[in-house]
Amino acid sequence: MGRIVVISNPRSGRNKRDPELARRLRALLDPPHLLLEPEDPAHSDALAAELLSAGDLDILCVNGGDGTLAHVLSSVARVVGDRPMPTIGVLRGGTMNTIAHGIGLRGRPPAILRRILARHARGEPQPTTTRHLMRVRDGLGPDRYGFLFGNGVISNFLELYYEGGDPSPAKAARLLVRALLSGMVGGRLARRLTAPTPMTVSLDGQRWAPEAYMAVAAGTVDDLGFGFKGFWAVTRHLGSLQALGVTCSPFALALRIPGTLWGRPWNHPGIIDQLGRTLVVEGHGPQSYMIEGDFHRGGQRIEVGVGPPVRLICR
Repeated sequence: MGRIVVISNPRSGRNKRDPELARRLRALLDPPHLLLEPEDPAHSDALAAELLSAGDLDILCVNGGDGTLAHVLSSVARVVGDRPMPTIGVLRGGTMNTIAHGIGLRGRPPAILRRILARHARGEPQPTTTRHLMRVRDGLGPDRYGFLFGNGVISNFLELYYEGGDPSPAKAARLLVRALLSGMVGGRLARRLTAPTPMTVSLDGQRWAPEAYMAVAAGTVDDLGFGFKGFWAVTRHLGSLQALGVTCSPFALALRIPGTLWGRPWNHPGIIDQLGRTLVVEGHGPQSYMIEGDFHRGGQRIEVGVGPPVRLICR
């Protein structure tokens, strides 16, 4: 049997609040398994290349937030190229843990790691679910990979969420409620978050008609966070991404969001909702966007395409 390697981000929210967490995880790992804490994200590609070149990596676990997961997966995907991705264990070491929540994974990081190690020691297969990554090309940096992409109101919401520091699920929930209520009455907060941005959008070469959007988003996992299944169709159509183009009013969007808790389709003429493989967003200048809650700045043209499949441990 091969190794289990844990990559732990010492700068993630939970690890900062609980600096002993990495030590407790390391204590669970007997050789040849190990835990690594890279201090510099710029070295992650070299670290991924080193781990994968050894040829004995069975499972790569990530202890950090959704942004950490996307960063690690980006490095791994750039290194493996057309080869299969390793099995990934998400240890729920972040603030929101949207990806883990979306695949039904529960528990604290040590408990999840204990389960993975026990099955590995017994030679049992790990329970996994397959999702496809999305590859994001922004014209400025290397390819990035993740499961959730968004601009406009989505990145605006996250920018407001991170203002003043101390991000937490409670803060995000309060902000979401404020934004929904503001959207219903056309308040200042809603206007700040939802101002339309001029851009042209095409999916698989077919251009969408609107020329300004409150947001454009895409996902290969159904959960947007807090249990809202905004990309309700992707789990039934593996190998596709679900793309949304929002041009409706903030009030109409606010009315539609609660229904996604039950996986209901958006069903609104001001919300384009389609499946495809390649989404292209072109702005009038440099664009800001998010992958798994992390901000990035790209060029005028951003391409979001279906990337490689990855097996995620789900129990």
